[in-house]
Amino acid sequence: MKKLRFSTSSVLLLILSYFSNFLVINGQNEDDLSRTFMPNIQMGYIIHETNELSNGLMTQTSIEYRDISNFIFRVNYDAFSSNMHLQYPVNSNVSFTGKTTFSDLIIGIGYRKQIDKHNITGYIQPGIRFYGYPIFKTNNNQVNLNYDSRNVGVLRYSIGYEYALAPKLFLSIEGLIGHTLKAQDFWVNNKWSYGATIGIAAPLN
Repeated sequence: MKKLRFSTSSVLLLILSYFSNFLVINGQNEDDLSRTFMPNIQMGYIIHETNELSNGLMTQTSIEYRDISNFIFRVNYDAFSSNMHLQYPVNSNVSFTGKTTFSDLIIGIGYRKQIDKHNITGYIQPGIRFYGYPIFKTNNNQVNLNYDSRNVGVLRYSIGYEYALAPKLFLSIEGLIGHTLKAQDFWVNNKWSYGATIGIAAPLN
């Protein structure tokens, strides 16, 4: 059976199209715009509990709609940078160290509790991780690396704190814990990761 592969750009465009249609269907009035936070960009640090990836930086970009009921509909496209360390399966004395990047496209729901200028938020978001995995190739006793584009399902849990710096400007801090839905490639010996981000959020209107 041929393995199904996803294009990051096509899936992201599909999600954005759905989100735009959602606003149109609901009238896209001034109240909708004031409840739509787009984009919210936060910078952070991620800890990978795996032998093959070092800890590294992450850029979290999210679009969310905050319903009057305090439930939140959210889409994230997050980019990660890390160093990888791989051992050649045939000979443990041969290893490779280099930089790598990958990205998560996740979608889910959350809930917000507002107390004056303070907001406490929580989210659960399943999605897909896109990455390139190096494959060792031997040619005339020389070891080379080729990269194979792959994806794996992920699930993330987040809790956040927001402080209203102004009526429509928020300082946003989030803690997150996530894992791949199966053990493979970089995450074959541990699927979990932990991190935190900080940034600024504001509504469209």
